[in-house]
Amino acid sequence: MPRAKYDLFIFDWDGTLSTSTSLVKVSRYFQRRYSIDHIRRHGKPAGGQSAARAAGRESIGRLYAKLYDFYSKFSRPKLQRGALDLLKTLRKRHKKVAIFSDSNRYRLMSEVRLLGVLPYVDLILSADSIKRYKPNPDGLFLIMRRFKVPKERSIYIGDMASDIMTSRFAGISVASVSNGVDPYALLKEIRPDYLFRNLGELSRSLICA
Repeated sequence: MPRAKYDLFIFDWDGTLSTSTSLVKVSRYFQRRYSIDHIRRHGKPAGGQSAARAAGRESIGRLYAKLYDFYSKFSRPKLQRGALDLLKTLRKRHKKVAIFSDSNRYRLMSEVRLLGVLPYVDLILSADSIKRYKPNPDGLFLIMRRFKVPKERSIYIGDMASDIMTSRFAGISVASVSNGVDPYALLKEIRPDYLFRNLGELSRSLICA
């Protein structure tokens, strides 16, 4: 059954476990959707975007990310509906839970603590701390090695096309939720292993089925 298939659940943060403000969506649209070094190694990403154009998007993304980091100091973030219940269920089922996000590491840790998520997560990793941004899969590899969980027992949950690409480069399953940044139609086109409208659907299908 699906709920017995995975031992390690790795979540993206912005737009997946936490809600996406307009500024988050703009920031994530530009910032590190594709790792420049990874593009150079693997060729052009979806849509034929060149490395040079991606570099321009990257610089704009860093500006928006700084704006959001400043904005977040004065605006309390929120969890996606059903996020805490899902994490509690995974804890009860003795699953390993991690967060891997391109978010600024200081903001990420601050929000995870503020929203009461920390007791239900075994590891939090910011791509910023290892300088390996999505779709570079090194963050996922690091987490799997940390918990000694094989690829076939691991799954990444995210809300963007870049999350799907990251999982594919890592060779692990991926579940997408469409109430974050990227719309359902785009996620469906890229064909994740699982596609859900929200975390409630994901929980009923993958965890509580």
